Amino acid sequence: MEKKSYKGLDLDVYEEVLDNGLKIYIAPIPRHTIHGRITTFFGGSILEFKNEEDSEFTKVPAGIAHFLEHKMFEKEDGVDPLSIYENNGASANAFTNEFITAYHFTGAGHFYENLKTLLKCVHEPYFTDENVLKEKGIISQEKKQDLDNPFSIVYDRSLVNVFHNLDFKNTVLGSLDDINSITKEDLYKCYNTFYHPSNMILTISGDVDPLEVVNFVKKFYSEYHFEKRGKAIVKHKAEPETVVKEKDVIYKDNLSKEIMVSYKVKKPDFIKDDYLNKMYFSFLLDMRFGAMSYITDVFVKNKNLISPVSCYLEVVDDFYIMLFNATVKDNPLEIIDLIDKTIKDFDFSLDDFDLIKKAILNSVILSTENPSGICSMIANQVRFYDKPIYDMYDKLKGLDFDTFKEYIKDVCLDNRSVVILDNKNLRS
Repeated sequence: MEKKSYKGLDLDVYEEVLDNGLKIYIAPIPRHTIHGRITTFFGGSILEFKNEEDSEFTKVPAGIAHFLEHKMFEKEDGVDPLSIYENNGASANAFTNEFITAYHFTGAGHFYENLKTLLKCVHEPYFTDENVLKEKGIISQEKKQDLDNPFSIVYDRSLVNVFHNLDFKNTVLGSLDDINSITKEDLYKCYNTFYHPSNMILTISGDVDPLEVVNFVKKFYSEYHFEKRGKAIVKHKAEPETVVKEKDVIYKDNLSKEIMVSYKVKKPDFIKDDYLNKMYFSFLLDMRFGAMSYITDVFVKNKNLISPVSCYLEVVDDFYIMLFNATVKDNPLEIIDLIDKTIKDFDFSLDDFDLIKKAILNSVILSTENPSGICSMIANQVRFYDKPIYDMYDKLKGLDFDTFKEYIKDVCLDNRSVVILDNKNLRS
């Protein structure tokens, strides 16, 4: 076991790699609650893959990672893992996004029983034709709710209109046809490929003894037969910088109009460090659309807006995707034009840069104050950068305004896609 530290954050992390390939990260902090999370690098955008020893790629239906997440809670003995957490006074859940699936719990007592429940949950699959069929009905209902949700409608269409080839264009839930086509054989293929410990990480934070935790986990896995192996290979697909469709209007029975504006930006290569590259890019969003930006007041006073303008940043392959969403009363183009003018205004000030930088540094410090935030931070960094960024605080302190101005010269915002959800009763 190796002890490492997040410099400037007073946070130690103990790292261990088991013989089966599982990476463990333990961050002890003096908190009453303990958070445990196991993450597999299998999400909704991974649809074609193979093991190193395979000659051919396997293709699976969209939505299968989310479907698999649901099925991991069904066990042959009929005991729901969530009921065990509940009896122990702990909360637990799971989620699937485009890149990962994670299972987690938070509790003040019965830590080792909760940890055992977490590990058993992800390593004891039980799929049958009958329980897969039952799950199709449950997830189909979830999907149908999405089909009537204005945000989901414009978001899902936006992905299709932005990406030519990348499977990120498929929603995490998949389509109804995708959901109904999933078989138990598909689930076992995905499970056996991606739920191997060598494709997973375990993160734990709270009042724990790292050596005791590692010994407990080693003993747990001694009863299983996972041998270390190479990484699963996800099929690479070339993606052009252009969007598929620049504008799309969807007509449904809605009382209001929903918009989604997406910018597809090739990662600038001015900054070679991946972490710093993303941080400098995020300044573009923070300075123009953050809580301290001037546009916030403009949006608040705009009577055409029903909801605030929300913005999101996705990192997909070699692209940054900026998405802006809002619910509007009448003229969607007014808000779309305002978003476009604001994001393309590169007249930044040093004072604004320093203000955002200070806010980011403060948020990083706050994220290390609770076990859940720590586990999330470590897991996200391993996901994006293959390792924790232990010098992140120093890197953030070193962010420089002149470097930022040079960096954004390589940012191209020409590839934009707009989706408008309109009321079909008003269609001319």
